[in-house]
Order: sequence, then C-alpha cells, then structure tokens
Amino acid sequence: MLSEIENVIISILQKNVEDVPKKNVGTKKPDLNVKENLPAISIANIDFKVEEVGIGRSFTAKNNEVKEYFSGDGEKVNFILAKKPLKPTLIVEYPPGERRMENTDYIIDYEGGSVNFRSPPEKGSNNVLIRYLAPAEIKSVKLIMKYHIDVWSKDESQRDKITFDIIRTLLRGEEEFDLKGIIIKPIGGFNIPANEVPKEVYGKTIECLVETYLQVETLLPRIEKIEMSRK
Repeated sequence: MLSEIENVIISILQKNVEDVPKKNVGTKKPDLNVKENLPAISIANIDFKVEEVGIGRSFTAKNNEVKEYFSGDGEKVNFILAKKPLKPTLIVEYPPGERRMENTDYIIDYEGGSVNFRSPPEKGSNNVLIRYLAPAEIKSVKLIMKYHIDVWSKDESQRDKITFDIIRTLLRGEEEFDLKGIIIKPIGGFNIPANEVPKEVYGKTIECLVETYLQVETLLPRIEKIEMSRK
C-alpha cells in the first residue's frame, strides 16, 4: 500500500517538476556528495494512523463471484464447492464453454454446497467449470499518513523554486491523485539545517498529509436458519 502511494507521487512529480531529472526523484536520499545526484527529490513516510470509517466497523455487503474448476474422472458425479452458493445463481459448464441446464443435467444441493451431475463428466483436467455467488463483506478503514518530501540542490534559489513547483504540482494534481484513491495536502515545511548536509548543498522539507482507504474483502457465512420463539 505505501509503495503504491509513493509510486503515484513519484510519477506525478517526475512528469511535472522540470528542474529535476526523473532519475533523481525517488524514495531514497541521494548521495549529496555526488554532483550528478543534484538537484533531487526524495520522499519518505514518517508515520501513519488508522481510523475507522463511520461508527464501529464499517462494511458493505455484496455478492462475490466464485469460479471453480474440477477435473472429471468418468465416474464421479458429486462435486463439492468451496463455499455454499447463494440461490439461484449457478453457471455450470462442461466442458468449459458448453453451459449445462439445472435439473436436466445436474441438481444443486444448496445446503450441502455441492453440484450433482445426472451423468458423470468424462475424464479430463479442469474440464468442469462452476461459477456461483457467495456472500461477502468489504471492510474499510482510512489511513492517514505523514510524508516528508525533501528537496536537495547546490543552489539555494533553485531549491526554493523546486519546492514551490512541487507544491503547485500537488495542488494541480488533485484530480489525478483522486483517480488513484489518494488525497494529498501540503501542510508546511522547513529548511534542513546546514550541519546536516555537505557544504554548499541546500535542503528543504515539505510536510504533507496523505489520506487513502484500505479495503479488505471477506466471505461471510450464509444464514442457514432463523428461529423465533414466544415467551
């Protein structure tokens, strides 16, 4: 996740900050004693935190398509599915590409989670395709990260120009970042102390907040039975 975010930032800076060679934009601090490494931009994640979306666990229920291949042996008629399917959607192809008809060619045991052919499929490798829907849940959390974008140059005025070019690029690239599911906002910056860089090298740090969402999909157990009782 972090490397994907950093790759997006790097790509956009490479395209829009003309004073810095593309090869000098990355996540590693350059060797500031090598002339060819300057000017440069380096990006580093400083910290991050995770926030729940909404109240409690946030999730969206959906139906997740599952695709399974089976190999016939000329005798077997019962094929056990990895998940119990939702009614009534099942697509059974044998061989793949030739769709079979429910009740005519096979019957479905929804409770047991299996497909039972009336005649055994011929022997073959992955020659039975079964597609079905299973209930799933998508959980979502928000990641809030702090990034430092460091600018390095042998010229103080060039360093400052690159700094403002970066800020303008981040602001103008709002739509491009949004398409990648990222919100980035410059929040401040500071000059890197002279005693932390070689002589005649100038550095400046731009502080940014980056927000994105992390989604995890999990299959849900199916509701088998609902019981009601009177008191």
